[in-house]
Amino acid sequence: MKEKYHATVVCILFLITIAPALGGEVKISTLQYPGSPETMTVGEKVPIVVGITYSNLEESTLSLHLAYADFPPRFQSGGEVTLSGSGTYLFPPAEIMVPASYSIPSGWPEYINEWHLKAEIWKGDKLRSGKAFTLLVENPENKPEAKISSIEYVVPPDTIAVGENSLVKVHAAYSNLQDGTKIEATIRDGSGILDSGLSRKLSGSGEVTFTMRITPRNAGFWDLEAALATVSGSMPLGDKKSFRINVVSG
Repeated sequence: MKEKYHATVVCILFLITIAPALGGEVKISTLQYPGSPETMTVGEKVPIVVGITYSNLEESTLSLHLAYADFPPRFQSGGEVTLSGSGTYLFPPAEIMVPASYSIPSGWPEYINEWHLKAEIWKGDKLRSGKAFTLLVENPENKPEAKISSIEYVVPPDTIAVGENSLVKVHAAYSNLQDGTKIEATIRDGSGILDSGLSRKLSGSGEVTFTMRITPRNAGFWDLEAALATVSGSMPLGDKKSFRINVVSG
């Protein structure tokens, strides 16, 4: 009687060991998306790639949902696969379209928004795994810009002489500047910065002119570059334009 009871117990334990856990286990293992500091543009289509691991899974249809975390509609894109047992699976890229987000992150320029999303794996009406992620969205309508519209200088075949002081005017147009932004213009050659000019405090859109002076040291063609940047406010690197002056011996 004891031997029979012992065999029954062993058999029961064996069945418990090999039986799959109820519903199995599913986890998001990889999530590929354009992360910070990379930015997306409003209206741009972005592929998101989600990988999962699963174990002791009864044959099940798993659905990938890419969902808004901030505002409805929650579900935007995804995919579906039927799996069983244990293993890994990489869903085909799920493409989403970037909207204008409502969340402005602290420390970023006003034209950069955060778009909060979640990758979710569903089995029927049950959420089995989820992972949050964030995209940085750039709204070009609000992006500050400063462009060089024209440069006044001694245009070849006109010349200047070595040691002669020459005037250069850089005309620029700007837009979407935060209040209090100052723009700096520089003139440089291969040796470095030759002169610079600084605007008053600007905001919004408008035009500004920088007047600078340069003096050549050698005869021949003199290749120069005018560049814009901000010394306050938030703006990507400004515009650059190259130009050439013909220098003759004095």
